[in-house]
Amino acid sequence: MSRPAYFFFIVLVVGLWPVSANGGLFGPSHTKDRTFRIRADLLTYDDMTKTYRGRGNTSIVSGEEALYADAVDFNQETKDAKAWGHVRFYSGKDWLTGTRLEFNLREQTGVVYSGTLFIEKNHFYVRGNEIRKTGRASYYVKGHGSFTSCDGDSPAWEVTGKDLKVTLEGYGTVKHAALRAKSIPVLYVPYLVFPAKTKRQTGFLVPLILYSNMNGTEFIQPFFWAINQSSDATFSEHYMAHRGWKHGIEYRYALSKGTKGTAMYDFLYDAQIDDGSMPTGEGGYHYEGFREDSVDRMNRKRWWFRMKADWDLASAFKAKLDLDVVSDQDYLREFNTTYSGYEYTDAYFTKEFGRELDDETDTVRLNQFNVNRTWDRFSLNMGLKWYDNVVVRKDHLDDTTQQSLPAVTFSGAKQQIGETSWYFDLDSSFYHYWRDVGTRGYTADVSPRLYYPMTLYGCLDFEPSLGVRETLWQVEAYGPSVDGKEDQLEARELFDFKADLSTEIARVFDVGWKTVDKVRHAIRPQVVYSYLPRVEQTDLPDFVAAVSETNLVSYSVTSTLTARRVPGADPEEAAQLEADAWEAWASDTPGEGGDAAPDETTFVPQYTYHEFCRMTLSQSYNILAARRVPPSGEKRKPFSDVSARLELIPFYNHDVKLVANAAWSPYDGEYHYDVIADLALKDRRGDWVSATYRYVKDDSSDLLAKVFVNVVPTFSVYWEQEHNFKDSKVLRSILGVKYAPQCWSFYVQYTHDRAVNEREYMFVISLHGLGKYDLGRYRPGYNEKWYSKG
Repeated sequence: MSRPAYFFFIVLVVGLWPVSANGGLFGPSHTKDRTFRIRADLLTYDDMTKTYRGRGNTSIVSGEEALYADAVDFNQETKDAKAWGHVRFYSGKDWLTGTRLEFNLREQTGVVYSGTLFIEKNHFYVRGNEIRKTGRASYYVKGHGSFTSCDGDSPAWEVTGKDLKVTLEGYGTVKHAALRAKSIPVLYVPYLVFPAKTKRQTGFLVPLILYSNMNGTEFIQPFFWAINQSSDATFSEHYMAHRGWKHGIEYRYALSKGTKGTAMYDFLYDAQIDDGSMPTGEGGYHYEGFREDSVDRMNRKRWWFRMKADWDLASAFKAKLDLDVVSDQDYLREFNTTYSGYEYTDAYFTKEFGRELDDETDTVRLNQFNVNRTWDRFSLNMGLKWYDNVVVRKDHLDDTTQQSLPAVTFSGAKQQIGETSWYFDLDSSFYHYWRDVGTRGYTADVSPRLYYPMTLYGCLDFEPSLGVRETLWQVEAYGPSVDGKEDQLEARELFDFKADLSTEIARVFDVGWKTVDKVRHAIRPQVVYSYLPRVEQTDLPDFVAAVSETNLVSYSVTSTLTARRVPGADPEEAAQLEADAWEAWASDTPGEGGDAAPDETTFVPQYTYHEFCRMTLSQSYNILAARRVPPSGEKRKPFSDVSARLELIPFYNHDVKLVANAAWSPYDGEYHYDVIADLALKDRRGDWVSATYRYVKDDSSDLLAKVFVNVVPTFSVYWEQEHNFKDSKVLRSILGVKYAPQCWSFYVQYTHDRAVNEREYMFVISLHGLGKYDLGRYRPGYNEKWYSKG
């Protein structure tokens, strides 16, 4: 048997034996004192042996357990049952059939001959000439046995062997194991050990085998270590024929819902990297995909460390940590798939922590630690931010990247001052800007703003506001090419004034639609005046932001359409609302005088509102530009472009969305516009289509379309295409076909990435109940993209 075939067979069975240790035929021993109801066409009782004998349509029922057979002998004292003739034993939704059964209904042990065991949880069958339940959670199939998840007497696939032993939440073994497709042997292994676990326990996870011209044959084997109930670790060994071994470790802990963390580290001594020269492949070919300048910056030691963690601290403080440090700028692009790749890591962090990684192409990567506290109207944030410049660090260059060590902000939301008509908000910050090479220093900034909203003539909303900003800074050290005074406190004071005048005209229309009964149309004109005087700010260090003199009038008109949705009009939504009401009621401990269970009058919520259309027209008039004398031959241009923005979300579930922006110049009459349109539709069969169109005038025009169709229940097709209309090019095409009968599925996908001239074929087979196996990925595109005669 070839090594790849042997590994393939291991993939099919390792880690995923689908049984449940709770309830059903796999449950623990039942209470000894139980009531058994016996019925039969002819029922007799032997007082000497304390045995009931049933003949013809005999049944013994106790709770969720029931035994049916043509004939049954049942001992009242020992609870031993012997049955023959069309034997069927049910325990919940699990069942056991055979020609003859010897079973102790109290101890749940016994044997069935020519039997079939069905496990409902994962739709799994075990068949054998003699199936024994030898203990509380152990089974033994003497002689020939098999298991499968396929219905019928001739399963599409099954694993057969001899002396099959299974201990639930432990391990199983089988001798002379063979994978069969429609009774035809496909793979064979003389002795197979597999985990029979459903709970979180230490053991090997599903391995993965692939092939690519870049890495050669690959084999990945993870090992899971359940340290305790609140932490675990996963170790992985990734073998690549062209590169060597990549070692990985992932550690996770979860002390509570808000206190958890995950750290991952991978290391590779890359045999494909030859320091100072281009990496070579088979047959004297060179990899054109590597840039020579990047190869010069790389050596064989390649690694990636990343971590995210959350903590719930005392006094309602919360802390967050994000770390992302990689050896070189090409690592994440080369290792972006599989267990420890960039795509897997980014998806995991986004799901578990709600925070994404920087893009895989970013060479400056954010590392930060933050502690925050939020009150009703105020918030405090304290943190450290470090931007790791991968290229600079790798090349040992002067690092001028600006870091915030630390960064502290304290802000207050807009709020009323006592019982007066005045309001205020507050923004304040303190930063220490540090860099290895360059100007370093401190800044402190305080910016309160005072508001006095009022109503004029009963229809106009007028809100003047005055802001004051004090900025202090001190240069700790200047860069090598900058002269200035160090360790001297400097200050800048400024104020700004704003006046906001607006009103709203609205009308409500009774539309009487199925899910919407009313639509509100509102028109809001608005004029805002902004003034900030000129401030002397020469010789500012580069870490202090300059402010611009402002004397501006902005005016706009916004039109909105808002629908009032009838609650529960959509059947699916109504069912979900009722389920949510029951869940909320069940989560409260009922007591004397507690809430009654929900009924058709209690789970209906209030109306919901959905703004499905918003359109804005805006322009501004620059008073400074109007007063300023233009250069000779030029005209004053105080007016900005007239801007228009349309946001259209016609459906409540946001499956269809259109965002369009346009601008018109009052001086040259030119139009500038961009459009973003998203469409997603799905039917009850599971078919769906999505499209995203982006257009920027004189710049880009791209469409990404995806279609999934269930042709028949067992056959589906997936298609995806990305098209660049500006250059009249198809950038990428994907075509996938899936065949999925009852207990297995086969998926084949072809991808052609024309942007890099890469083709990929992927084949995936999945045996339901045993997991899926990636048969391999053949990438002929590498022959075109990566190799050229050298």
